[in-house]
Amino acid sequence: MTRAFKVDFSYLEHGWITVEMFSQEQQLLFPASHIPDNSLCELLDALIALLNGQYKAVVRWNTEPIRYEFLFAQNDKKLTLDVVKLSNLPINQQRNELVFKVNSSCISMVLSFWRALRHLESYENFALHWGRVFPQREMRLLEKLILEFRGRA
Repeated sequence: MTRAFKVDFSYLEHGWITVEMFSQEQQLLFPASHIPDNSLCELLDALIALLNGQYKAVVRWNTEPIRYEFLFAQNDKKLTLDVVKLSNLPINQQRNELVFKVNSSCISMVLSFWRALRHLESYENFALHWGRVFPQREMRLLEKLILEFRGRA
């Protein structure tokens, strides 16, 4: 069975990680830095908030100098993810470009990110390569919420 949406985090080295997202129609790949934002922690916080019924969440990724934002919006049991590329232009201007968009059920999208995070969590010497510790507490909370969500379904 092919999944409609897949996420992968790979090539973790020297404070950088490759973020890859695939859907049936599109693909996005970019390298992200561990600074200044704690993107993995923000991602876990966003997924937790969405499972708790929050309607919107934002996750920031920095590629130095370009930034990406994951904009999650929940409406009528559907979750939309818009990935916006923010490019700084001369004279303090910024250009925003929608580079990836996917719609799914909330639990399906959360599970796609959870699978990628689980794979990343098993990475040997994670903190050494990423420059930050893996957000274990948030990961355990997300797993607990996923089990509760599945129990209600």
